[in-house]
Amino acid sequence: MSSNTAAIQVTEFTQALALSWKALAVYPTGHPALIRALDLVDRRLGELRGPAGEVSLGVGKDGLIYGDLKIDSAAARKFGEALFSRGVAIIHFSRETSARDVEQLLRLLTGGPSKQKIPLWEELTAAGAMTINLQPVSYAAVRLTDTLEQRLPAEREGTLWDEILRALLEGQQFSEPGEVPSKVGTVDELTRIINEFISGPRTTFDPDATFGVGLAPVDQHALHDLLSVTVGRYISNVWGMKRQNSLQQAIQLIQNLAPPLRDIILRALVEALGSDEQAGMLMRELASELPEDEVLDALRYLSSVTSLSSHSMSLLEVLTRSQEAKRASPPSPAIIADLVRVFGDDDISRFNPDDHAALLAAAAVHIPQIPAEALGAIEKLGARADTMDQPEMVRQFAATLLAILADVGPSRAPRAVLNRIETIFRSLVSAGHFENAGELTQQLHQIAEQTASESLRRETREAIGRLVTPETIHDLIENLQGSAPEQRAAIERLTESLGMNLRRNVLMALAEENHRARRRRLFDFVVSLGKEIVPEAVNFLGDSRWYVVRNMLVLLRILGDRQSLPAVTRLTNHPDLRVKFEAIKCLFALGGQLPGKLLDDLINDPDPKLADNAIALIGSYGITEGVDPLLRLLDGNDVTGARRSLRLKALRALGELKQPHVLEHLRRFFTHSFLPWPSREERLAAWQSLQNYPPESRAELVQHGLRSRNPQVRGICERLGRS
Repeated sequence: MSSNTAAIQVTEFTQALALSWKALAVYPTGHPALIRALDLVDRRLGELRGPAGEVSLGVGKDGLIYGDLKIDSAAARKFGEALFSRGVAIIHFSRETSARDVEQLLRLLTGGPSKQKIPLWEELTAAGAMTINLQPVSYAAVRLTDTLEQRLPAEREGTLWDEILRALLEGQQFSEPGEVPSKVGTVDELTRIINEFISGPRTTFDPDATFGVGLAPVDQHALHDLLSVTVGRYISNVWGMKRQNSLQQAIQLIQNLAPPLRDIILRALVEALGSDEQAGMLMRELASELPEDEVLDALRYLSSVTSLSSHSMSLLEVLTRSQEAKRASPPSPAIIADLVRVFGDDDISRFNPDDHAALLAAAAVHIPQIPAEALGAIEKLGARADTMDQPEMVRQFAATLLAILADVGPSRAPRAVLNRIETIFRSLVSAGHFENAGELTQQLHQIAEQTASESLRRETREAIGRLVTPETIHDLIENLQGSAPEQRAAIERLTESLGMNLRRNVLMALAEENHRARRRRLFDFVVSLGKEIVPEAVNFLGDSRWYVVRNMLVLLRILGDRQSLPAVTRLTNHPDLRVKFEAIKCLFALGGQLPGKLLDDLINDPDPKLADNAIALIGSYGITEGVDPLLRLLDGNDVTGARRSLRLKALRALGELKQPHVLEHLRRFFTHSFLPWPSREERLAAWQSLQNYPPESRAELVQHGLRSRNPQVRGICERLGRS
C-alpha cells in the first residue's frame, strides 16, 4: 500500500468515526441513521486493515499517526484530542473488532472522563469491548541526567526467555552446562529445551546400575513450580516497555506449550498481573491474545484463592457473560410439550383442496421400515465408515464442484461454482485439513491450464488469488508453529500451490503489520517460504517506508540470495542511514562488492550528525569491516579537540565490534603520558570499552589498570577482574 493510499484510507476512517460520533449524540440506539453510520465505520476499517487484518494508530493531541504518516484532518484532530485527554498513546483495532465495539468506544469518549477517574481501557472492559486495545502513555523509559552532551548507555538486560533458562540452569534441571545455550534466541528454542527435559529421564552414573548408567526420575511438579514462579516473579518486577515486551514473550511461550504446563504458566501470569491495579491494559491484551475460556478458568481459580484487582474482577465478569452467551441453551420442555399437543390434536392438512391432497399423495416418499436385526454397530462398517465423516463428505462435494467447473463452457458463468469452492477451501484451512486444501488448489490450477475457455481460465485464476485472505495467512502461521512434521509438510505443499498470490499477500501483511510479536511471526513464516519469495521481496525495495525496505533487506540476507545484489548495492545510497547500513551489512553477507570507500566517506562526512550516526550504527549493526576506518579516524592526536565527540564514539563502536586484535592498535590509549593527548576523556572511554572484549584478550590491560593512579581506571578494572 502506497503512503498516499494509506493516508486517504486513514482519513476516510476518521471521517466515518466523526460521523458516527455525531450520530450517537443525535439518534437513539437502533436508529437507521446510526446503524448506517456504524456500518460505514466497519467498511472503512475493513479497507484500512488490508491483508494485515489489524490496525494500530498513534495518538497525538493534534492528530493521529499511522506508520510514518501524520493525519491532521479536523476529524483526526478531534478524535486524537479526545483519546489524548484520556491518557491513550496507541489504539489498536484487532481483526475481530466490530461496529458494536467501535460504538462502545465512541459512547465512552462522548461521556468524557468518569468522575471516579477510571481508565478508559477499564471502562471498555466493563462494556464488554475486548477487541480494541488501548496503550497508555508510559514514562518508564525517562531518565534524569545532568547534561545533554553525554547519554546514558542503553540497558542490555536479558529477556524473559533468558530468565527462564537461567532458572533452569541454577536449579540444576540439566545435568551438564553445555547441554543448553547461554542465551535463548526464539521461543521455539526455549520450548524445545523444556519439552526435551519433560519427555524423559536424565541419565546419570550409578555404580549399582547395569553398565553403571542409572535413570534419574524427572520431577515434573518441581519443574512446573519453577517455571510458574520464574514467569510470575519476572513479570511482577519489570516495568514500562520491558514489561510490555515480556508479556508478549510470555504469551508466545504459552501458545507453544501443551497442557498442563500451559495452564500453570497462564495462572502465574494472570496472578502477576491480576493483583496489580496498574496492569489493566496488559490484562486486556492477555485476554485478547489467548482463548477466552483459558483466561476465564485462570481468573476463576485465582479469585477463589486470592484477592484480585478491580480491573481483573471486571474482566472476570465480562468473560463470564461472554461464555454464557455463547452457550446454546436447549429449548424449554414446556414449549416442546405445547408444540406436540398443538400439532398432535390438529390435522394441518385437513383444509387442503382435493387437487392438493392428490398431489401430496403422488409426491409422497415411502420410508421403508428397517428390521431391528439389520441395525448393527458402526464398527461393522469397517473402512467404509471413513467415507461417512465430515472431511470426506466435504472432499467429495469439492470433487463434484470441480467436475462441474471443468465442464462449464463459455456460455455459462462459473462464478457461482467458484464461490462455493472458495468457501470449501477456507473451511478446510480453518479446520486444519491442509492436505485436502492443497489438492483442491492444485486441481484449480489444472483446470485453468487445460480449459479451452479464456473466460473460465481468467476467472479460475482470479479465484485462486482470492483464496489468500488474512484469515488464511493467520491460520497457516498459527498451525506452522509447533506442528508435527506431517502437518508442516502439508502446509509447505499448500503454500507452494498458492504460489505468487500467497507470497505477495504475506509480504503486504508484513509491510502493514504494526504489532511487534505478530510481525516477528510473519517474518519467520516468510523466511520458511524459501528463495521463491525473493522476486516479490525485491519489488518492495522501492517502498517509501524505511522499515519495510529494511525488513526486505534482512530477508534477502537471511535467504542468502546473490541475484538481488544489484538492487541491494543501489540502496547503499539510500537517504535513511538505517537502510543504508542494512544494505552494507547485506552486501558483506552475500559477498558483494562495497562501492569505493563508502564507510570512510560516511565516518568522515562533513555533517557531524551524519558521521555520529554512521559510527554508532557500525557498532550496533556489528559491521566488522568498519574496524579499519574507525582505527584510521583514531590515528594521530586531536590537538584542538574538534573531533573529540567522533573519536569517543569510535572507541565505543570498536568495543561493540569485540575484535581482540584492535587492542594492539589502541595501546597508546591505555598508557600514561605527560602529554595532554590522547585526551583524558578518550583514555577513559578506551578503558570503559574493555568490558566488551573477550576476557583473555583484555587480561593484561586489566592487570595494568589495577596499578593505575587514576581511581576511575582502577574501579573499572576491579569490576572487570570480578566478572
